[in-house]
Amino acid sequence: MRKIGKMGKKNIGGGLAIGGILIVLLIVGYMAFGQNINQPSNPNVITGCDSTTSPNITIKAYDKETGTALTEATNLYRVKGDKTWSTFTAGTGFAANAGDTLEIVMGIDTTDFTDNAYGQKKEVVVECKETPSKEFEMVNDEVETSLSATFLDAEESASAETYVAGQTQDITIKLQAGVKEYFGNPYIGGNSNVLVLNLNTSEWDAPTKVSVGGVELSKVATPQRHVAVASMIAYAYEMPVITDVATKIVVSMNADDTNAPATDMTAHMYAGNYYYNADNQAIESGVENEEGLAVGTDSSDTLVLDFTA
Repeated sequence: MRKIGKMGKKNIGGGLAIGGILIVLLIVGYMAFGQNINQPSNPNVITGCDSTTSPNITIKAYDKETGTALTEATNLYRVKGDKTWSTFTAGTGFAANAGDTLEIVMGIDTTDFTDNAYGQKKEVVVECKETPSKEFEMVNDEVETSLSATFLDAEESASAETYVAGQTQDITIKLQAGVKEYFGNPYIGGNSNVLVLNLNTSEWDAPTKVSVGGVELSKVATPQRHVAVASMIAYAYEMPVITDVATKIVVSMNADDTNAPATDMTAHMYAGNYYYNADNQAIESGVENEEGLAVGTDSSDTLVLDFTA
């Protein structure tokens, strides 16, 4: 039998090594590229969806606090990139195209932004199914006539607070919504409500500070919907969403240097929500729309600031 010399063994060993390297490279190449064949570059584009599939998507809603289903009828959707919006009822399906991205806004339509359950603004991609569904949480709204508002004096007692000319001291506005209800949309984020203090010019200077939990509230523009009163200045501040856990807003009142306060003043609380801007077909948020019309609640809640003993 012919023996293989050392040189022959080297050639065979080298060939095997090169072959092994080629196999490894082929495997790596398949893993990197082969498994991506026929995969869409855009994850929202559904490929291989049967052309006979006609999705009828259902957007469901449930109460965040109780878990019960809601059938809120005031909601909007549109295909992302479109201008026009359509309404739908939570729990009732509507036709859509597989792969489309839908913009969803719960709790409003193009003309109604008040006294509905508060909802979210989100995007969903329509799945390649006959009956796809998505679920959104919502919260029940507190109407302005039911919001609990209490004036507290410097000692946080529910009684009048008197001032002498030039005096600065704190009073508290205590606000609380009904059980499992919200005054203002919590899904907007931040301090989306507005507090307005109507103070007469002869007895009061601007408040020194308005705060919640020691954190100062920023000044904002007075809402257009707020009715001006003669001889009064309206001081407007951002305000947090009010829940069934009491919120205390501390106001450092600053009496006029010459005239001691001798009349009661008024605080107004406005709830914020999403709304449809007819000028640009966009969804925005605030306590009023671009024309100064009501958003959140039909009118403000009011509280007498008791400065007369």
